[in-house]
Amino acid sequence: MKGFWEKYRLWVIITIAFLLIITVFSKNTVLEAMAIRRRIKVMQKEQQYYRERSKEDSTFLENLKQDWFLEKYARETFYMKGRGEEIYLLEE
Repeated sequence: MKGFWEKYRLWVIITIAFLLIITVFSKNTVLEAMAIRRRIKVMQKEQQYYRERSKEDSTFLENLKQDWFLEKYARETFYMKGRGEEIYLLEE
């Protein structure tokens, strides 16, 4: 009676060769798939960040249409003042 190796040697070699071709030498290897998945996760996080940033910017633009907010923003950012007012800059 033949042993396992003698009986299935050809099939074992073919299977190993097939697995090597699929995992290492193929155009779409397992390593590339893992790298692509990592890139997708990073891009999804970036997408979420930019969506939140877009909402904040939209809110800011809507507020700029209000006179009171525009005046407040100009005073805080550009140190603008009204007539008869003085500005004092305090450093912490």
